[in-house]
Amino acid sequence: MNQYIIEELKEKYNNQQIIPFIGSGLSIPFQLKSWTDIIEELKEQLLKESYWEAIKFDLDLHEYQSAIEDIKKFGQVDDQPIQEMIADCYSKRGSTTDIDNNYIDLNKEKFRIYLTTNYDRMIEDHIPGINSFNSLTEYTSNTQRLFKNNEEKYLFHIHGCVSNPSTITISSEKYEELYSDSTFDNMMRLFSGSFSFLFLGFSFNDVFVKSLVRNHKEYFKGTHYLLVNSGQLSTEQKGSLSREYGLKIIEYDIFDSTHAEEIRKILNKITGEDTNLSQAAKNPTKDTNHTSIGVDDLINCETETHEESLFYRKLKIANVGESLSEVSKLFYIAAEKFIRKSESLGLPKEFINQILAEVFMKYKERYVELYDIKGKTSEELLIEIHSNLEKINIDRLVNDTNRPTDSESKGFVHVLADDEEKDVWWGRERL
Repeated sequence: MNQYIIEELKEKYNNQQIIPFIGSGLSIPFQLKSWTDIIEELKEQLLKESYWEAIKFDLDLHEYQSAIEDIKKFGQVDDQPIQEMIADCYSKRGSTTDIDNNYIDLNKEKFRIYLTTNYDRMIEDHIPGINSFNSLTEYTSNTQRLFKNNEEKYLFHIHGCVSNPSTITISSEKYEELYSDSTFDNMMRLFSGSFSFLFLGFSFNDVFVKSLVRNHKEYFKGTHYLLVNSGQLSTEQKGSLSREYGLKIIEYDIFDSTHAEEIRKILNKITGEDTNLSQAAKNPTKDTNHTSIGVDDLINCETETHEESLFYRKLKIANVGESLSEVSKLFYIAAEKFIRKSESLGLPKEFINQILAEVFMKYKERYVELYDIKGKTSEELLIEIHSNLEKINIDRLVNDTNRPTDSESKGFVHVLADDEEKDVWWGRERL
């Protein structure tokens, strides 16, 4: 890693002159479907079998754009069914407790504007309160507001987003339409002229990225930066990117490490902010003190039955009694308030994720011991887990000012149970 480039980036970061430009590589840990998988599904759903060989030929050459065009041509379809399927494939939501990724690392104080070619919404799920736009053309306010407002963060999906499938740019026709739009053109020129892009999660072997760089070549007039794994680019490729697009290459080595960990190290060096636990969590001030849930909160919540919530339905299907279910509901509400308060105080989602990970592991351990081995009932299992979570060991994550109460700690397991992607149940019954 060239230290002078890091020092250069540090200065630009402190002057709020860097825009993280995010590619699909940052979403890989979430195991979203690959382009090959998506095109295979499109082929089978939209084409007669006699055309499949033509699509296979495109895929063998990694010509995904050609494959999309051939599917449209042979299937006599427009962009809509393709956009809808892409939206379905990339609509996974939610931050997770057990997947190491770099989205949380991008929640830095002086990153204010973010660009992405991704259709998914993983960034929104890891940067609380970010203002998200499905395209550059969707922003119609005074652009100076983007530069002057130091309290807000803005994210632009430059090729569309799953939240509005019609915005997803996938075909050559749609790309040409987008690139010729004057608003898109002006916004790209504005960002490139005022900021340096920090490209993360990009492979310049990806046909869509090649298209992005080729079509945006005229915008790359300043100095921009690309993080890549050592050996990913040839000397010729690095020279071309430097000469033609002003890209400075920052290489990292994943030997005995991971992409997420090495990217995290570089981001921490650039920003001087340690992602593993924010300064707010390490050295909280009086403004970051938590307040526990009050009796009025509990009384008011009685009007909210939560009976349609996933965690509550899981209790019912396991035949957990009404009284214990109601107590569990109160624990859930207490934990939810703790999480919302943490987010409002600016504590990173990783702070909560680490606590939830400890809770999840304790739940798994007790489930096997009590339910599978000792044959305890669902109610006995739940009571025992509540008891165990009172004294769960999270001292390394919290201190006296941000420590959850016993009730909040008990409620975390129900927060996990309320997530359909978490395997938290109170018996063998499934909804």
